[in-house]
Amino acid sequence: MKDFMLLDVYPDKSQYKINDKINICMDIDCKAECSIKVDMQLYYFNDCICVQSDNINISKEKHNYNIALKNMPVDELGGYGVIVSIENMEMSTAFDVVNHWSDRPRYAFLSDFYKEDESDDKDVLSLLKHHINIVQFYDWMYKHEDLIPKTDYYTDLLDRKLSRIAVENKIELCRKAGILPQAYGAVYAASKEYYSMHKDMALYTNDDRPQNLGDWFFIMNISEESPWREHILDEFRKTVTEMNFAGIHMDTYGFPKMAYSKLNEHRKLEKLNEQFPSLINETKKILEKETDENALTFNAVSNWSIEDVAVSNQDAVYIEVWDPQDTYYHLYQLVKRARELSGKQVILAAYLKCFTQKEKYTDDECHISMLLASATIFACGGFHFVIGEDNGILPDPYYVNYAEVNEKHRKDIRNYYDFIVRYGDLLFDRDSIDNSMTYANGINTEYIFENGEFSSYPKSDRVWTLVKASKKYKTVSLINYTGIKSDIWNEGKETHPEILENIQVQILIDEDIKGVYMTSPDYNNCMSEKLEYEHCSIDRGRAIKLIIPKLKIWTLLYIEITN
Repeated sequence: MKDFMLLDVYPDKSQYKINDKINICMDIDCKAECSIKVDMQLYYFNDCICVQSDNINISKEKHNYNIALKNMPVDELGGYGVIVSIENMEMSTAFDVVNHWSDRPRYAFLSDFYKEDESDDKDVLSLLKHHINIVQFYDWMYKHEDLIPKTDYYTDLLDRKLSRIAVENKIELCRKAGILPQAYGAVYAASKEYYSMHKDMALYTNDDRPQNLGDWFFIMNISEESPWREHILDEFRKTVTEMNFAGIHMDTYGFPKMAYSKLNEHRKLEKLNEQFPSLINETKKILEKETDENALTFNAVSNWSIEDVAVSNQDAVYIEVWDPQDTYYHLYQLVKRARELSGKQVILAAYLKCFTQKEKYTDDECHISMLLASATIFACGGFHFVIGEDNGILPDPYYVNYAEVNEKHRKDIRNYYDFIVRYGDLLFDRDSIDNSMTYANGINTEYIFENGEFSSYPKSDRVWTLVKASKKYKTVSLINYTGIKSDIWNEGKETHPEILENIQVQILIDEDIKGVYMTSPDYNNCMSEKLEYEHCSIDRGRAIKLIIPKLKIWTLLYIEITN
């Protein structure tokens, strides 16, 4: 038996800028002091662009070791894969080099800020291992209208006893890991006490009742004429200056869409979608003045007001998904439309309610739901906001009630996040064109798929063929819903998708081809495999034929072309 075991591999930062020093962390369990040889291979897509070997001394007193990447060509933007080998043990990880975090907004949450969390770093380490680069500190504040806690220990509006020390410690831990700490802040919520003292700042129904969310929060008037706007903007400013947050997540509740104000005893109908853009832009100006990162997102609940807020000065488009947008096809539509409107990356807060329905669904059924929902969102160029804390997962919008991922499923989720980092240049290229509905299936013959049932949009009991093209690559994401009888994305799935083998693909390509490759987060450490293909003559010219050997949940086919 070996004297040591390689347990985990991950980068020391969630993301890097050009010319940053890059360290690969290794968790090693050692029974006795010894010297070992560590081999590392650096990949860009299929190409191994560099190898490195290091000898290190390990001991049973130490479990974490860092090795710097030396003389490796990571002075270009992009996603990279790393294979670490020690004797016959091998593990993989990934990292990316970007201009700005919003190029790849891998978003997660933290919500535990109790006294016992003051010395806890496992949650931030879990985020780092998933390459999370921005995290929402949810319900960290004292009150919605009075964000900054005045004492080390305080009670929030929902009677949680919290620690400012825990909040500040986790902000520091996130920054050390290269993760931007972003503060939650509702744009118009105030306590009943505040409402009672400022009724003229509130919003009202058409029959003159205060707009409210239960007895907890009352909705205030965000119009430019209202003193509330200046008040909440100042609270946002203090949040980044006094608490060292990197920015604000501006939350809304999806209602009211219209309401009546009573400023100076003048009754006026307010249309909130028309007020959101200027509020977002004013917040951005404050953040730009007060902090270098100024990370700003705004919650377009259920996609309402997306036409108004998509082009506002936020860094990424954020949509909280609710019924009736309950199918995989709706997830695809939300991402596609928001990208078209904004030209920005898109984050879907798509909560998996099955994780709190344990009397109805098993852990395995919830896990399949998680992988299918995330694969759907990632494949169409979106980012899934659903994980956080220490392997936590969100079943509903009150993040404090997060569920925990079963330990046996955690590696699968890590693989998916490694995958989107490593192949982000293919998946999240904002200039790529979605040709799914015009190039494949039906009357379209540019892409022909056989040995399965296929669809150009997400559909139960089919393989979704998502076809995209960019200047350098043509890609096809195959998402496997075969055997999945319900296309409701947040329900548990009774069975794993049926594994398909030997899918035959015919593609009409007018450009010259440099190579054809396939990869998947479902196996083989996210490595790419070069595929053999043959040319054939069809009625519209010369095409290629190839075979995809296996499809579990998600396989990405990519073709490098000559410009």
